Amino acid sequence: MNFEFHYLHRYKALILWLGLFLLLSGCQEKRVSLMNAPLDSGADVPIPPTQKELLTSKSFVAFIPVQFSENLSRYHKALSVSFVQSVLEEHGDLAIIDNLRVERALNRSEFSQLRSSLQQSKLRQFEDTLIKQTIELGKWLRVRYIVLMRVQPSPEKVSANDWSTFIRFRIYRVEDPVKNEMNHEFTFVFSQSNDLWEELGSLVRGRFPLGGFIIESRANRAYVRINLGRRNRIAVDQECKIFRRVRTKKKGTNGSVISSIEFNRIGQLKLFRVQDDFSWGKVPSNFRGAILKGDAVRCY
Repeated sequence: MNFEFHYLHRYKALILWLGLFLLLSGCQEKRVSLMNAPLDSGADVPIPPTQKELLTSKSFVAFIPVQFSENLSRYHKALSVSFVQSVLEEHGDLAIIDNLRVERALNRSEFSQLRSSLQQSKLRQFEDTLIKQTIELGKWLRVRYIVLMRVQPSPEKVSANDWSTFIRFRIYRVEDPVKNEMNHEFTFVFSQSNDLWEELGSLVRGRFPLGGFIIESRANRAYVRINLGRRNRIAVDQECKIFRRVRTKKKGTNGSVISSIEFNRIGQLKLFRVQDDFSWGKVPSNFRGAILKGDAVRCY
């Protein structure tokens, strides 16, 4: 009898404890897991990403036609330029656009002044007017960065079986706020290419944020999926900024109107799940009402 009474007392206490736990749990805010979160639908961004942009998880960069001084062979010119470009591609995660696009743009009437400036100065000096015209070209080309570069013979003496050039280049961020991202000059000695590759790579690595897009959102934009993944060198807990792309028209230095795309910051996210070619991020509640599928993302 005492055993049955003791067992019944413990059973009632357990039921009471479970009821209290369920009551308290119901009072707390219910979290929606990513797996059960409904897919969002709604308005599209004004300028949705193209299929090429979705496949290229890198920032685009354009090279103003590289200027060369006299007494340089075609061999020295080509290797000097390809060395810098390859470092930017491999270590800077940048995608260099076709030179033909840049040359066609320079042949347009609105960039005739820039074309004349390049022919006259040969980039002996990076003058303010030249820089402003270069930024305008970059905006028209819709790239994130643009490069001014000059190659000339190097005074450094090398062996009879070696050669060197002296390289100067500047990289400007075209998007507002415009910024001189990198200003560098060095002697390129062909026999020291491997060491110079690592040296220049260390200066470039991590300097240019990876660019991507929101390709999906769930739970009223609490979770977003972006087209950047582990292969793009991003990691869990990394923070990314969210931007809205808008088309603008501004008067250029020669009076013509130049149409370009600007990026307005509207929010941020923090990555919590990273796969090879995409990642999931959580958006703070105060930004969820502003973002849309197709918005641009920069991961720093």
